[in-house]
Amino acid sequence: MVRDPLSSGPSSRPALNRGRPFDFLTQFLARHSVPVSPEQIAPAEGSRAAVATVVALLPAIYEHQAVLAWAAFAAFWSCLIEPGGTAREQLRILGLFTVAGAILGGMTSLIAVSPLWGVLPWLVLTGLLVGMARALTPSMALLCALLGCVMLAGTGFPAHGLQDALVIAVAFGGGGLWAILLCLAIWPLHPYAPARRAVGGCYRLLSVMAGEIAAGRLQETVHRQNVRAAIERARGMALQIDAGHASYGMRGRLIASLAGAERLFTAMLAVEHLVETRGLDFEARGTLAAFSALCQHASDAALDPAPDLGHLASEGLALAGSIPATAGPIGELVATSARTLGTLAEGLAQKERLPFDAELPRHVARLTPAIWQHTLRLVVGLLATYMTSWWLGLDYGFWALVAVLLVIQPSGQTTLVRALERVLGTMGGGVLALLLTPFLPGSAQMLAAVAVFVIGAIAMRAVNYTMLVVFISAQFIVVTEMIMPSQGVAWMRMLDNTLGSVIGLLCAFMVCPQRRGQDMDGLLQKAVVGNLRYLAAVLKREDPVMTDRIQRQAGIDTTRAEFARGSLPVLGGVSAVGERATQAHALLRALRRLSGEATLLRFDISAGLCEGDAQAGERWSATAAALEAGAPLADVALKIQNGEIMAEIAALERAGRGDRAAS
Repeated sequence: MVRDPLSSGPSSRPALNRGRPFDFLTQFLARHSVPVSPEQIAPAEGSRAAVATVVALLPAIYEHQAVLAWAAFAAFWSCLIEPGGTAREQLRILGLFTVAGAILGGMTSLIAVSPLWGVLPWLVLTGLLVGMARALTPSMALLCALLGCVMLAGTGFPAHGLQDALVIAVAFGGGGLWAILLCLAIWPLHPYAPARRAVGGCYRLLSVMAGEIAAGRLQETVHRQNVRAAIERARGMALQIDAGHASYGMRGRLIASLAGAERLFTAMLAVEHLVETRGLDFEARGTLAAFSALCQHASDAALDPAPDLGHLASEGLALAGSIPATAGPIGELVATSARTLGTLAEGLAQKERLPFDAELPRHVARLTPAIWQHTLRLVVGLLATYMTSWWLGLDYGFWALVAVLLVIQPSGQTTLVRALERVLGTMGGGVLALLLTPFLPGSAQMLAAVAVFVIGAIAMRAVNYTMLVVFISAQFIVVTEMIMPSQGVAWMRMLDNTLGSVIGLLCAFMVCPQRRGQDMDGLLQKAVVGNLRYLAAVLKREDPVMTDRIQRQAGIDTTRAEFARGSLPVLGGVSAVGERATQAHALLRALRRLSGEATLLRFDISAGLCEGDAQAGERWSATAAALEAGAPLADVALKIQNGEIMAEIAALERAGRGDRAAS
């Protein structure tokens, strides 16, 4: 039986600090819109996937039939899509993938022998399936994307009869069933390990943020983006955990842990705002350094399957108690944060229902205009790629089709990042395979190389997309040379993936292109509305859980606007130029300062230093509603930029704050 990862009890394991050496690289890449999550490295999952893939590949090698390699494809893809969580959730996803993949793989092989006019409608259907699946839950959208890959890969294995198609279908089904048996019965792993690692990553980044502030390095935008993205990524993984049966409590506890990280993040934003406006003394530096160590211990506890939460609770409460009442506003915020973390650990250790927001929104499948535009880009990209591959006579044109399917994203900027990541990953995988070719004289050595590449691919699947593609490319190159030997397989893989990535990038910017000015105006308006609503909630002293939700949405909206402001972030963080870009930059900076001041006010209200101002809160709530209804942004933006709203907040009477701030 798997132990509760958040249960109390002693642990003799050393601290797990696998993310710490990657901190600088992670921050640099995140600043350029390239996500890296070192805490998600999963060698155990990679080892299991290697066993599944290599065993499923043996019949193809023994019988010398390339079509039997579909069993290995199914086994690998099943391990790639395996969602974690309860056995019921895993069986649902893997079972659907196995059954649907066997049917679609066999059908595609029959369609692949048709003339050009017979294959093109199938590509249109593939694009529609994958594009519209964006309206479904993340796990189902990923499932449909992998099924789309099956449909496209089948075009490279034409069946000249019903018997050949049945062989492909049976091979795929057999590989999928073998993967299900291995994952659920023979080699089950901890069901919540990915979500637990994601939560640990949030606390690790909070530790980095506190340490950076203590060192006097103020990078509010980078910290806001890094931690916000990590929390939302972890929240998305928690959402995929089945809400029924025994996992209900686990999902609630993970959400409670994320809510705790959210509150610590709020406090650190307020601290950074205070440091920027009032400076940082020696005592505050030491307090922040101690809190940074506490957050790192919380990250280690989240990564450990059997953490000593009692010790973490004692450490947090002890830090809070050691900060004197005269420590000033920064000391107060750190003490409040340490007390919050200690109380959270104490509640998790006792398995109590915690006073955090554990209500999760229901997912509503809705085909928005953005999804339809994304679907159209996919359809056009697949048709253009297939026609180009047919015209060039590429032997492995289905690789280019798979590339374009995975590269095209709803956002043009995201597509750019994904295209560059895929091209770089393919080049790296091709070079890796070429370098190892002299050392792989026979099938045994090739199978060993495939096993290593599969371990790397699955271990890196949630860490970074480029690293995932490196190992997948090397794996498929070696497998292809084993079952369909030909000259220049590595070079053809690099050519096909580059072709698909370039066509996908062109489709993202030429088919239903986004008008940057209108998009930026809308993002700025949402950010202003969100921050005004947060300010109104603070002034009106609304329920803390509701205020947390409003602040979270304001943070998401502000971060989206900050990411969109850069024109080509992955190519060096070059910001958009011109008067409008300068105005957007100034407004976003003012919004960050306003958010920090509102957060500081919130902590003052919770500490009993201020009564708030319900009348002003109603006024700003009405202003936000008017902006959302279409009122002009210029007047409100001017008040935010010239500091008028911040001055209004600072003018509120706060008992004892003035003396301590002055001291």
